[in-house]
Amino acid sequence: MNYGLVTEGEDDNMSDFYFYEDEIMNCHHVLDERPNPSVFTMHNHMRYEIYYFISGKGHFYIEGSEYPLHRGDLLIMRDTEAHYISLDKDVPYERLAMHFNPEFIRAFDASGALLTAFEKRESGKANLFRRTDFQNDTYIRLLENMLNAEEENRGLQLKANLIALLNEIRIAYERGEEHPGLGKETMAFSIISYINVHLFESLSLDEICSLFFISKAQLCRIFKKTTGTTVWGYITAKRLMAAQSMLAGGAPATEVYSRCGFNDYSVFFRAYRKRFGCTPGSARVENKRV
Repeated sequence: MNYGLVTEGEDDNMSDFYFYEDEIMNCHHVLDERPNPSVFTMHNHMRYEIYYFISGKGHFYIEGSEYPLHRGDLLIMRDTEAHYISLDKDVPYERLAMHFNPEFIRAFDASGALLTAFEKRESGKANLFRRTDFQNDTYIRLLENMLNAEEENRGLQLKANLIALLNEIRIAYERGEEHPGLGKETMAFSIISYINVHLFESLSLDEICSLFFISKAQLCRIFKKTTGTTVWGYITAKRLMAAQSMLAGGAPATEVYSRCGFNDYSVFFRAYRKRFGCTPGSARVENKRV
């Protein structure tokens, strides 16, 4: 099952240490000896994500915020946060990515404390945690446990360590208002924030350029760098993700398309099928690897 906006192609240089998936979470530990930058496209997930950067060279972009990557960095994203990684193709890229259903956590944490770092911040802000953000090395031991989870009872091992890791992230997030991982606020962040506020309204490139005093060429360059796609590619992807969420909640496709900013159902139908590989009436979606 796939929960992403865009499906990556397979890479001959990619080695799976393991890939685990069930109805609650999916987790993969992957190494690309020679990462192909074209494979890593902007995406987001219906599940929440914890991403652990083990090796490589690049920058991670989340809703326009830029995070230069260092070994051991931990990033978190909730379901609505589009993200994109720009990589140096000459440096091997290894990572552990975990996607989980937040309802699994809420089932025993009604207060939502363990999801504080995901849900109590502005989109595209405070996504990054570095070693100095944590009080001790407990989080490293939990990640090592997940990296080395044995095939037998792997799901149980992953879930047990995920819960403990979420608590370490919560503690790190709540340590103070001056969070070290706020990220560099860029022009792209401001533009993307505006687009997200007005996502389902009638948007135009001329309007955006006028508001931010930039040319269309500048706007296109900014988006290409920080999302790997075009302005309309971003807008369409976010609208489709919102539509997918509404459909999963039981809303009829004949209503969802207009609520998500599409003026024509046939256009929405084709875009949805192209993006997710299924029709709006299907429950099947596909998972995106990073």
